Amino acid sequence: MNDRGVRLLVFSLVFFLYALQGYAGAQVLNPSGQGGQAENILGPQSVRAKGEIRVLIALAQFPDMQPRVPMRRIEKTVVQDLNDYVKEQSYGQTWIKAQFMGYVSLPDPVSAYRISPNNFEVDRRKVRKLIEDTMIALETRVDFSQFQNMLIIPAVMTQPGKGYGMMCYCANPGMLTGVRGTPRFVTLRSQGGKEFSGGIFVGVENAPLGMFAHDFFHALGGISGNTRLVPCLYNFDRQAEASRRHQWEYCTDFMGTWDVMSAHYVGKGSPPGLSSFTRIRLGWITPEQAILVRPGEEKETFLAPLAKGGTALVVKIPLAEGQYYLVENRQPVGLDAVQPDSGILILKVNPSALEGTGTVRIMDADPNFPNLSRATFRLDQNNRNLFVDKENNLAIIPLWPQGENLGVLVTTASKSQEALQAALMIRQLGQGGPDYGSGKAKQQIEEALEAFRRFDFRKSYEIAK
Repeated sequence: MNDRGVRLLVFSLVFFLYALQGYAGAQVLNPSGQGGQAENILGPQSVRAKGEIRVLIALAQFPDMQPRVPMRRIEKTVVQDLNDYVKEQSYGQTWIKAQFMGYVSLPDPVSAYRISPNNFEVDRRKVRKLIEDTMIALETRVDFSQFQNMLIIPAVMTQPGKGYGMMCYCANPGMLTGVRGTPRFVTLRSQGGKEFSGGIFVGVENAPLGMFAHDFFHALGGISGNTRLVPCLYNFDRQAEASRRHQWEYCTDFMGTWDVMSAHYVGKGSPPGLSSFTRIRLGWITPEQAILVRPGEEKETFLAPLAKGGTALVVKIPLAEGQYYLVENRQPVGLDAVQPDSGILILKVNPSALEGTGTVRIMDADPNFPNLSRATFRLDQNNRNLFVDKENNLAIIPLWPQGENLGVLVTTASKSQEALQAALMIRQLGQGGPDYGSGKAKQQIEEALEAFRRFDFRKSYEIAK
């Protein structure tokens, strides 16, 4: 072999080694875009939920029903308002480019498409008929391959069990296969052979914004393994009864109004924002914005308001069997202004739970108030300033604000009382009157804080006292 051949062989070997190294360190992504996810310390995250999301929107009109909600009002909700909501919740990382087609005529009366308001009793054949009949009405006008998602709006005034039957749902992935077992993206076909395999969600003409957002996020997240990356966070067993009673809060006992995947609206109709769990699953919180703390470790940190965004947004505490806690700061900014409470919110996540059985549950700081309405932990509330998990030797204590951010301490259960007493004394010293901010008081609080940061809580307490 001549010198040129040797150099070529060496170059090829070096290139191969670099390529192999890069492959070994890379995140594995699903190239189909249907439900791929990247693995990191936060767990599975969607890779199909960022950037411009193209959505085809059509109003399905039945021959025996006249629409009652003006088309322009519907268009504003599903085009402008939904896009604004998605942009805000994604911190500007995701936006919708909608093609609003207006009304399309379906061939059969609404009874041929009507479904049950109970998740477990929906006739999948009728769901498929609605979608494929809508595709037939559109197939000469649009190229389905240009869209990642489709929204179909049955143009009939609906309440649970009336009109169309169910107000909103995600068909793909969802009702077409069921959400438990093996949910997947189904390929739908028009009469002319046009196909669509993307996300499909359905909401009636009088559905509120939060319902459209809820089911859009199912479609946007996709599939991971045998589950939807963005699951429902309400109680499936209570869902039908809640619909019958017209009391949605009856089935939101896991998460209350703290995530639109649990409750579609707060009060008179404003949609709630998303929890850190759903933002993580959609890829809108990155590993760099999370602090990982294992049980037995200690960490003091300050979290930005979740609704506003920032460099530190969530603390993750892994537990046995794949479960974990998420700790977030919920303040009355953005859509979190509609929440009944503010402070440090603690979520316990069980990824292996069947959808609708409590994938995420809030650790309620004050169970004496209904519907998790005082669920946050706050240092200024004596009965809400300490969370202890003795089994995992873990304690979480809310701290004082630092600008817009709010402090949180993760420590051990055995040190929880010392840590709480020190935190309370520092807070009291920080409110200590006109002399605070200079002289001896300033030095005292600085020394107390320094001992606190070293997790020497007994010394911190003595200094502050």
